[in-house]
Amino acid sequence: MPFATFALVASLLGTGPAPGGASDRIAVVGDADDEAIVRQLRAELSALGFEVLAPEAPAEGDELWADDLGAVAAIRVVEHEALEIHIADRVAGKSVRHRVAIPQPHTEEDARIVAMRAIELLRASLREPQEAPVVSPPPPRPSPPSTPSTPSPPRPAAPRFFIHLAPAVAGSPGGLGPSLHALLGLRWMPHRHLGLAIQALAPTVGTVASGPEGTARIHTALVLAGLHVSFVRSSARWQPDAGVGIGPAFLRMRGSAAPAYGDATEVVASAAFAARFGLAVAVHPRVRLRLDGHIGALVPRPLVRFAGRTVADWGRPFGIGALGVEIVLP
Repeated sequence: MPFATFALVASLLGTGPAPGGASDRIAVVGDADDEAIVRQLRAELSALGFEVLAPEAPAEGDELWADDLGAVAAIRVVEHEALEIHIADRVAGKSVRHRVAIPQPHTEEDARIVAMRAIELLRASLREPQEAPVVSPPPPRPSPPSTPSTPSPPRPAAPRFFIHLAPAVAGSPGGLGPSLHALLGLRWMPHRHLGLAIQALAPTVGTVASGPEGTARIHTALVLAGLHVSFVRSSARWQPDAGVGIGPAFLRMRGSAAPAYGDATEVVASAAFAARFGLAVAVHPRVRLRLDGHIGALVPRPLVRFAGRTVADWGRPFGIGALGVEIVLP
């Protein structure tokens, strides 16, 4: 594979650069988050005989920063979402700029593909003067008015809406066993690190309380709405986050009484307060695997009573674990 990659890059650029001077210097700038793409670019350019420079990031609006470094071209990663290629034109006293978008989130293979595109643009710009036919200079004439440069395409917007689907297990140390649930979550991210989230926990398999008076099957449902905090950029492969929420909780208790007692069904409502910690990993640009853990409490605490006797309670505290899929909406 390394030999095949070198052959492909060599065919894009043609013959290697002439040794010495700025004609064989190319600057590559990026930070730690762009390590995969920057490493790929530097390796391919070095293999072709270019002297690869690693300067500090240039000032905003500095169009001739590549020329100031004594380099024929420079490649910079802009906000982790695009490659900006500057090629110095010393005759005109300006630089030619190209832009290559970086897929979000990106893999090692995406980094290789983006590097190939950047090198192909270098080929088109660096070889054009060599392949132009030699002609006699035209007679002097007034310089035509300069035309405005084409504006750079807008960078891709960070995703704002997410749907979360997962099976979940809930439990509490009040004398009842764990119960199974289905979790549905929606999230809106108006900011790259802060957003609003709502999660609904629907019962699928309840838990059972029993005593001499009979048995009761308990199903728990709750809704939590609140703040979502993301600790990294949306383009990162691993996405740790956290949140807090508040909402209503409902316990439906359906009793099956022993002889001499009567059956009863009751629904108890409480307020739920919970903190959440989560981790998502991108398996596709629009699909993530997601693990979430909640810990919280219900106020007031629901009690399970048989003939006036308390046999169990739920919600002081409670925990929820969920493993499912998160979908990034366009």
